[in-house]
Amino acid sequence: PAPPPPLELRPRRLSVSAIESWIANPYAVFARHVLGLDAMPALGPAPDASLRGRIVHDVLGRFTAAHPDALPEDIAARLDAIAAEVMRELAAHPRIAAFWLPRLSRFAVWFAETEPARRTGITRVHAEIPGARAFAPAGGPFTLTARADRIDEGPGGMVITDYKTGTPPSRKAMLSGRSPQLPLEAAIAAEGGFRGIAAAGVSRLSYIRATGGTPGGEEAILDGAELGDCVAATVDGLVRLVTRFDDPATPYLATRRAGFERAFDDYAHLARFAEWAGEDGDDAGEE
Repeated sequence: PAPPPPLELRPRRLSVSAIESWIANPYAVFARHVLGLDAMPALGPAPDASLRGRIVHDVLGRFTAAHPDALPEDIAARLDAIAAEVMRELAAHPRIAAFWLPRLSRFAVWFAETEPARRTGITRVHAEIPGARAFAPAGGPFTLTARADRIDEGPGGMVITDYKTGTPPSRKAMLSGRSPQLPLEAAIAAEGGFRGIAAAGVSRLSYIRATGGTPGGEEAILDGAELGDCVAATVDGLVRLVTRFDDPATPYLATRRAGFERAFDDYAHLARFAEWAGEDGDDAGEE
């Protein structure tokens, strides 16, 4: 499948997370944002990674909102209390209570040990902040949107953090443009695009992963000269991507690009990729 819809039907507003899908598999953007199709939730789904991710985001978001300026005396105990509150509100499945709550508790201990260092030199921490930045390519205005999990403000610049329960993108993936989410959030921040936060430079991008194992968490950081180069290159790549798809002759190809694990999940059946590519699963049409 390679549908080329007219320019007026092509999306002019996408989130930073949708940009990765667009790079990996343009057909997913066509199905979601041109056809307006969303995947139906499975009937009676078991607790899965997406629910675990939601719980972790809720817990850390509430903790940050409650303590934007100073940390509580017992960080781990406060996180445990918030986790129990979130579980009650979700009427959590017994499997969650039995297996995930202890893992969250181990993550809380790790977070309590490492968070004071992250707060050093930080004046205020924000949680779940919406943002946007406008671009002006030849095809018409295009708006990039985001909701940052966490933004720390300080005299040394902003720190933008994304919380993960799965494996975070590698440094190589960010530098190559394959994982553009945080670099694009940095580009929004640099223009003052996040609500209530003045424009400022970004000194660090960070992924915090809640593993619940040993150790209970881990952090991946991109900073220094590489960060500035990465943000500039990612913005340039986005502008080139938008410009290319502003050509009505450019199709939204159904493809599978190496290194993008989640690019095809929701629309594989609709695109019938396996039938077009052949049973061996060759990556026909890959750029």
